[in-house]
Amino acid sequence: MEDRPSRPWLLALVLVLITGGVAYALLTSELSGTDAANVGDDGRADLPAPAERAGEDRDCKPTRSNPGGTNNYIPDAPAAESLGDGFIITGLVRRAEDCAPLEDVRVQVWLATKTGGEQDNRASVRTDGDGRYRIETDPTVAQFGEPNIHVGYDDGEFGEVFIRRVVDLDDKRAVVDLTLAR
Repeated sequence: MEDRPSRPWLLALVLVLITGGVAYALLTSELSGTDAANVGDDGRADLPAPAERAGEDRDCKPTRSNPGGTNNYIPDAPAAESLGDGFIITGLVRRAEDCAPLEDVRVQVWLATKTGGEQDNRASVRTDGDGRYRIETDPTVAQFGEPNIHVGYDDGEFGEVFIRRVVDLDDKRAVVDLTLAR
């Protein structure tokens, strides 16, 4: 049997390529793994105008549902003005075709808090004349590794949108805007 020359440099090259690929994947992946942006803040700063918020384009691209957005969704959640206190979820709902704010649109919000899971902490709220909605809740708690909130729209005039966003445990509020398309 003939001896084959050893090629340690080839093994080293393969290991470097694999390590580089894994590092690249980790650096470019979503922290939450579900396309769920962090939308919370500690409540100390003034909120920027909707057009100035990170990730908001003035061309009014429709909000895209993300994986995990429908988790624990229940159609026709009852209306409520409050689910507790200590954390505020607010946002602007507008129409994709012209960026116009949408009045009297029902938005459903649900999250896990110290008082119960997502099934127990949900409400429907309606937008005001400026297209804004607001609900106060108890602070979020970590569920499946991270505190998160869900906001959904499914009333039929526009396409359904279900999103999941993450926050930090010390956040006092979250801003979740929706841009709806037909």
